[in-house]
Amino acid sequence: MSAAPLPTLLVIPTGIGCAIGGYAGDALPVARLLAAASGCLITHPNVMNGASLYWSDPDIHYVEGWALDRFAAGALALRPVRRQRVGLLLDAALDEEQRWRHLQVADACRATLGLEIGPVLSTDAPLEVTLELGASGASWGRLGRPDALLRAGERLQQAGATAIAVVARFPEDPESEALAAYRGEAAWTCWPVPRP
Repeated sequence: MSAAPLPTLLVIPTGIGCAIGGYAGDALPVARLLAAASGCLITHPNVMNGASLYWSDPDIHYVEGWALDRFAAGALALRPVRRQRVGLLLDAALDEEQRWRHLQVADACRATLGLEIGPVLSTDAPLEVTLELGASGASWGRLGRPDALLRAGERLQQAGATAIAVVARFPEDPESEALAAYRGEAAWTCWPVPRP
């Protein structure tokens, strides 16, 4: 007879100055080890996702940061679910090509992962995402229209969604040094070239 699972919480801060977490799956080995030892690991998406990497494990459960914070504070109870119906929420600011690409990704997730995705809705107004960069190099974003996001989320919930995936259009500056640096780092992180 095996021992009952021992729920274990794994939080890895991500962002500027962090040595691990949020990169191309660098926290996966730690998560897998803790899940194998405890039988029930609860963590957040940056631990489990890295660019095109994802590790599925029935002993690993992850939730977004707000719910994880509330769970750790004892203000929210969590329970495993076998299946979610993921409502897809698209920013009205997406152009037709971007919208089409994200719908193709949703179709690929349905076909290859068996995810139940739908309904798919667009916000009734652009979300107006803005990005800011501090002197320290830290960046953050804001929504100009959180009301549009909340209205669309309520419509998805009323239509039967049990989880919501949001695709927002971020400001684009193709000449940006930050964008070039990000893409260069992401390309190296995701596809490292072996050193001689």
